Amino acid sequence: MPPQRVGPFQILSVIGRGGIGTVYRGRHVETGVLSAVKVLGPAPAVDGSAARRLAREYEVLRTMDHPNVVRVYEAGVTDGYSYLAMELVEGLDLRAYLSPALDDTCPVRVPPPLDPAEAFSPGPHEPAADAIRALASMMDEPETEEVRLACAPSAHAPGEGSRAAAAPLDAQALAALNRPSRLLRLRSALSQVADALAYVHARGLVHRDLKPSNIMVDDRRRVRLMDFGLVKAQAEAEEPLTQTGRVVGTYRYMSPEQAQGHAVDGRSDLYSLGVILYELLAGSPLFVATDPVSLWREILHVRPAPLGAVNAGVDPALAGLAERLLQKDPARRCQTAAEVAAALRSPPARSPSPAG
Repeated sequence: MPPQRVGPFQILSVIGRGGIGTVYRGRHVETGVLSAVKVLGPAPAVDGSAARRLAREYEVLRTMDHPNVVRVYEAGVTDGYSYLAMELVEGLDLRAYLSPALDDTCPVRVPPPLDPAEAFSPGPHEPAADAIRALASMMDEPETEEVRLACAPSAHAPGEGSRAAAAPLDAQALAALNRPSRLLRLRSALSQVADALAYVHARGLVHRDLKPSNIMVDDRRRVRLMDFGLVKAQAEAEEPLTQTGRVVGTYRYMSPEQAQGHAVDGRSDLYSLGVILYELLAGSPLFVATDPVSLWREILHVRPAPLGAVNAGVDPALAGLAERLLQKDPARRCQTAAEVAAALRSPPARSPSPAG
């Protein structure tokens, strides 16, 4: 059973569980403010790295003030449990928000607010499935994860050099991916992510774990960048690779330099943003190996299949932006998040009208 109270927060329901603890929907007993309360287990049962991540997340977020970065309220220890209380963002994670199934005519559905008089009651008051998945992702995610999109990925063709193009999607799936209303949502959401990254990078920090489940969109279509547990100052040296080749982060969205344990700067986050953009345009992952070693080799040595070969109707400007972001050499990528935001906000090119 969940605790009835954590610090000054009354616990209302479980939002999600993960490898390092649980995220609860809580309400401050004095102010009534609803929050997401991330709670680690008792000290003897908690991995030291998890506690350090929680402390790092609080120390970083408490100094930040940006509309596209999640706000943190407080952190503490109560009855042996460490906790972090932050802004409760109810909505959809980025992948769900940009699912072709979500049409502009359908409002983004979020769970109804709880009656303040109600205590913890699982079941009917649980947030919607997308919100559960998104907030649960604030926990540890596997370094190699199965990517599930609205359009199923094609079979993987391993090897060095260029990755083979994915099997063509059917006409209906392509039309849904390329729907103008969806692409407008995509441009708006990712430009807000780029704004958040520009703010973070200007403070000398690198997020290091950018992925769709760490990006949420609320019912007003405002984006929040989440989970700063792996954030690092650009001046800090990276941890060397262990004997098993383990590096921190989520492999599937990791830049080549991060995958090698090299020093990273903001351009590493921009590569991760390019991975996100690619899969949202292609309807399939950038790389699809399922074991860490094979995926690591793909990140370092394999060129992505051209987006035009995967989606013949892809927006050429967005495809070109993804290609620049995914360069293995950081010097050949876009150099700043502000540059990426400007590109995303540029009006999409219109097809020439027929003469006459």
